[in-house]
Amino acid sequence: MAIGYQPSIPLNTNSLDGPYVLTKTFNENARQNLKMIILTEKGEKLTDIDFGAGLRRFLFEPEGAVDEDKIKEELKEQINLYASYIDIINIDVVSKEQVVAVKIKYNIEPTNTTEEDIFEVTT
Repeated sequence: MAIGYQPSIPLNTNSLDGPYVLTKTFNENARQNLKMIILTEKGEKLTDIDFGAGLRRFLFEPEGAVDEDKIKEELKEQINLYASYIDIINIDVVSKEQVVAVKIKYNIEPTNTTEEDIFEVTT
């Protein structure tokens, strides 16, 4: 039997894990959960329609009109609600030509490690 936290996304198979490759470490699992919060639209997760930062709604705003503070607040609220074991250190948001990029530095409390990732939402 495979040991891990949850299926890794995108879904893949291998001979070790079987039907789904699993996230193997808490940090890998935390990063995947953070990615899902950032990339999911509200209403997309049918079992919890309030889940997700809903960043795609900002893609078609005129350049310079995207409220980066609003995006940061939405991300902080979602992470606090759905991944409270992640402490946000810094969030940078860049919106340009139908791309919203989020650079996020965070601490994963249970492992006391600091990570930094960039996630992009595009059309």
